[in-house]
Amino acid sequence: MKKQRLGQNFLINENIAREIIEQACVSNDQNVLEIGPGKGILTAILIKKTQSLTAIEIDPKLCLELTSRFEKEKKFKLIQSDAIKYDYSKLMNQYQVISNLPYYAATHILKRLIHYRKQFTSITVMLQKEVVDRLVAIPGTRNYGSLSIFIQFYCEVERLMEVGKESFSPKPKIDSSVIKLTPLENPRAKVDNLKTFFSVVNASFLHKRKMLKNNLTEWDNLFQNLNGKIELAGIDLNRRGETLSIEDFARLSNYIYACNDKI
Repeated sequence: MKKQRLGQNFLINENIAREIIEQACVSNDQNVLEIGPGKGILTAILIKKTQSLTAIEIDPKLCLELTSRFEKEKKFKLIQSDAIKYDYSKLMNQYQVISNLPYYAATHILKRLIHYRKQFTSITVMLQKEVVDRLVAIPGTRNYGSLSIFIQFYCEVERLMEVGKESFSPKPKIDSSVIKLTPLENPRAKVDNLKTFFSVVNASFLHKRKMLKNNLTEWDNLFQNLNGKIELAGIDLNRRGETLSIEDFARLSNYIYACNDKI
């Protein structure tokens, strides 16, 4: 995990650590991957509960401390690497991820894990509460946006627990939440072209308070004016992006992709 000078906050509450592991449903027949073990509060408990534990830590000083502490544990493997850049396809088995992610890089690491989602049975991570608010948000709510759609397109999401700032040292200014992501066998909606889909999603939230007709101007040649109402793929473009479901975005992007394919 990140050095304190870069804003690292270490979990110090062992009861919280145990509860995270319990709620993640870790068992001794599973291979677990921990990202950013820090000082090893989760690591020490996980080693006793898993078939194998692999940890990825970027900080060389923390790596030395972890190696010294756990060097006699045969089922423990430590990889000194940047979790944002690590090639998770190198992992030999399917893993369950349990992690208190470094907050400065949490979203980037999470997106990387989703990219390699076939390597993981589940991903249980502690994040800033405000980030988890976005990940679990549903259409029509303030926190719903492109990150909500990206995560929910690929995973089932379950909010597990809240963690107060007093459980860390140094104490952060924000509270934290723990979320469990379970990769779906297939994405939540049928999408003909992923690049088009996420381009439409990102454009729809570019200016969150604007209507779709003002955010999707890249495709305004496909807009239809029906009795004074502007539509695209049958969707009213006077709506805002936050009101559309994943299926609505799939409908929009599939229509756009099909039209562009014919040009």
